[in-house]
Amino acid sequence: MYYSEMKQAVNLLANEWNLGKRESGATGNICAWIYLLNILEESEKIVTYSDGKKLVGFSGYSKNNSKKHLLKKKFYNIIKNKLYKSKDIKNLNELKGYEKNYSYLPKELENYFNGEVSVLLVDKNYRGKGIGKKLLFKVFEYAKKDNMRNLQISTDEACNFKFYEACGCEKVYETIVKNKEYGKLGNIPKSKAFIYEKKL
Repeated sequence: MYYSEMKQAVNLLANEWNLGKRESGATGNICAWIYLLNILEESEKIVTYSDGKKLVGFSGYSKNNSKKHLLKKKFYNIIKNKLYKSKDIKNLNELKGYEKNYSYLPKELENYFNGEVSVLLVDKNYRGKGIGKKLLFKVFEYAKKDNMRNLQISTDEACNFKFYEACGCEKVYETIVKNKEYGKLGNIPKSKAFIYEKKL
């Protein structure tokens, strides 16, 4: 992903999710930058969809114990860790708490998946055009060529989770997390979170 695409991806992320900004008292889009760098650090492949020069969607997948792109991943990790120390984040512990809230893979599934869909996001103004499905199926195609057997998809009620069912994914786990997406779900204290499996 080029830097110009990264900036647009950050704007898409910031417009879609809270990403710990409210809890940590962060300014600007620093939480979205941290989230994007985490995605890039983990991902084997990022697939993008553009309208001219405008990035309107992107998706990717990670692979457990991968040996690819190690230098690039290390670079993203270094930049991410520098951002964690930024003065733009007023309460780092709260940001870490947000991140931990959405890490809910149970122990019985820890070694079950080969990897994970690291992100799927489409600009709100471009939804309903099949872009998300194209991106996701392209990710499935790349992962299958990468000799992967199955992918984990973590999602929750703040996302269109039923979309994954329509794409042939099976729900294998359900739990409850604290609701951190106030703009989408209001002030309810808790929401449902899910793990889906896509067999390749």
